Amino acid sequence: MRYLLFLLLIPFFTLADINSELQKELIEMGLKDQEIRNEIGKSGWQNPSRELLDKLSEIDKLNTAKLKLIIKEHSWLTKDLVGVEGIGAAFLIIQHSPDIAFKAEMLPCLERSYLNDEGITGQEVALLTDRVLIAQGKKQIYGTQVDLIDGKVVFKPIKDEANVDKRRADMKMPPLDFYLKLMEEMYGIKDHPEIELN
Repeated sequence: MRYLLFLLLIPFFTLADINSELQKELIEMGLKDQEIRNEIGKSGWQNPSRELLDKLSEIDKLNTAKLKLIIKEHSWLTKDLVGVEGIGAAFLIIQHSPDIAFKAEMLPCLERSYLNDEGITGQEVALLTDRVLIAQGKKQIYGTQVDLIDGKVVFKPIKDEANVDKRRADMKMPPLDFYLKLMEEMYGIKDHPEIELN
């Protein structure tokens, strides 16, 4: 009986192990995503070279194709399968994917991951929600999406803007005015000494 119990438990322990190869692949994909964006940031987001933009586009397309195959094989990723780092990398790839339908399809998965404390943050759900809405020609609801116009950060249209800070607080995000300062600092438009970028 003890031997049978041991055999029955083996698959459960095996399933709980992180898939280190898959985790490594996702993290490497996430690093490529961030490296090209850091490169563009150093050269200036307002006027990046065609070469850098082409490289960015190629990386985003390739990462999207790889992630689609991974999700087709494993379904949505969990903390147990790829760890928080792997899930974070998957988020970056979805967020920056040129495939709008794929983003929209993944949004409920990210929402569930957030609600189940599987490694997705409220801010990440908000970012993807707004990206999908804007891409669909609708107004964003969390105020995460901006344009750079004449050297200024300008928010894309926000639905019910009077209550945006309440919605942001619900997702554990700072108020819109702080986010504006953060964007200005990130894009090198205005210096805000109280904000430190990592």
